[in-house]
Amino acid sequence: MNRIFALNLIILCLWTSCKRVDDEPIYPATPISRLYISFSDIANSDTQVYQNAVVIDPADSAGYIPAPSGANTQPRLGMGITYSPDLRQGFQVSRNDTTIKYFSVNDAGVIGTSTRSFKDTIHLYMPRAIRYDNKSDQLFITNDHPDSASLNIYYNPSRLVGQQSPRKRLKLANLPWGISTNMTLNTSDSLLLLSMQGNTKEIWGFALKDIASIQDTFINNAKPNYTITIAGANDIRGITYSPRLDILVLSDLGPAKLTDNPSNNSVDGKIYVIENAKQAIMAGGTITPTRIITGAATGLVDPIDVAITDLPNRNQFIYVIDRARRLIRFALDANGNIEPETSRALSLTPEFMYLDSRGPNE
Repeated sequence: MNRIFALNLIILCLWTSCKRVDDEPIYPATPISRLYISFSDIANSDTQVYQNAVVIDPADSAGYIPAPSGANTQPRLGMGITYSPDLRQGFQVSRNDTTIKYFSVNDAGVIGTSTRSFKDTIHLYMPRAIRYDNKSDQLFITNDHPDSASLNIYYNPSRLVGQQSPRKRLKLANLPWGISTNMTLNTSDSLLLLSMQGNTKEIWGFALKDIASIQDTFINNAKPNYTITIAGANDIRGITYSPRLDILVLSDLGPAKLTDNPSNNSVDGKIYVIENAKQAIMAGGTITPTRIITGAATGLVDPIDVAITDLPNRNQFIYVIDRARRLIRFALDANGNIEPETSRALSLTPEFMYLDSRGPNE
């Protein structure tokens, strides 16, 4: 009997030690509002070191934005950045050499040093946004090369090393930019939303269950399940969705681009807020945003990415990173030509951000 008990105990210990790290996520004791920002600047010499990823924690402090805590995660020309509390792992992609770097974050919100990475030099010509979906254990990366616009999907990314190919690659007719993965239309229809840059002025929605059902590795001319066109848009880039509030927020670069001379920059960037977003996505067609944040008072020049903090009983904001090297924060109900709630200058050029916003037991 004792031998049987001991054997069962050994088997139990071996089984629990081999479980995936995301089987038992560590829940925060207090709410987390932690903002990750990725920068695209490249050092001019081997001795120059840039902190090309920073964390701002907490991001929802009333009236001010804390100083960022940075790290040299080493991607050259940093692009998309994301974090998974289930994997307890962050990912950042390089546009220069198509490397996807891993990073850890401690309880104090400090990025750890990591040498782990994988790359795809064959199919990722010009990577942009990156997002992880815990339910399917997939890492999504947009590729906006004019000759090979695509959505690249990597399964079980926390275990990938060396040269890799995507498990699935959806070739797209137009150039994608941002990604949002947290819209669920019903219990079985989770959507991946892509903001399509340039003249398209569209948001494309792909059902993850339909992507999973496709047997082919490479899918040519992939068609979205849902499409909406944003009335009056110029060049949509940033995209984020709040399932708690059913709000979709987008950034539009506007017709005037950022130049090296600040005196030549015109303030024409826009932030679109679309309420009842699920209904709008399912209805399709051309929609007019519920609210538009734009004008000289906003300080928007070249808004490249957006995020929402939506925790109940906490400050709720819209965050914008601007290529004019600013982090701008608006009240959630902001509209029109309105001053930001607060802002902070950034020392480098931001490209993408990710907001880890969680309450206890989330």
